[in-house]
Amino acid sequence: MVSIAEKLYTVSEFLALPDEMTNGCELLNGRIVKKRYWKDTENGMNPRSLNHSLAMTYTASVLRGIVDERNLGKVLTTPSFLVGANRDQSRKPDVAFVAGPMPTEPEAVLALVPTLAVEIISPNNTAQEMEDKVCEYLAAGTQLVWLTFPESRTVIAIGQEGGAVFRPGDIITAEPVLPGFACPVTDLFPPQ
Repeated sequence: MVSIAEKLYTVSEFLALPDEMTNGCELLNGRIVKKRYWKDTENGMNPRSLNHSLAMTYTASVLRGIVDERNLGKVLTTPSFLVGANRDQSRKPDVAFVAGPMPTEPEAVLALVPTLAVEIISPNNTAQEMEDKVCEYLAAGTQLVWLTFPESRTVIAIGQEGGAVFRPGDIITAEPVLPGFACPVTDLFPPQ
């Protein structure tokens, strides 16, 4: 029996592939992996996937409000970043804040990492997968990662110095990434 070896990609090879091959994908340990959102959406939107999409929209809107008002940088939805200690993984946070002016040179764009990365958790995400993502973001220089849980309306904030849990009724902050930012954690989610 003949076995065929799986093609492993370098970051350069991955970035050179056509968009139709990498759309919605991350590069993990050389493998192109489709970012998993929901298993049960073959027939369209369902209440859980809708809640996920709305949490992404609400979070991006809240962050854009302060970022644009203070001209702090840009808020992006599902951008790709090279992360990990060796910058050899490509991840797509659901929402990201990048501080400062946006570069225009290709090398500088590739060097960007999110200042704040937001992952909206779906039932398909495993604890190990999320731990890996958080570690990769922080190793690349991300200052703060929010893991948001739409069903419980909770956010776990993890930074270089530790973490905190924000529940309904709490005021969430993003120090030192967004100085002075504070809002009810429920503002990051659609009304119930």
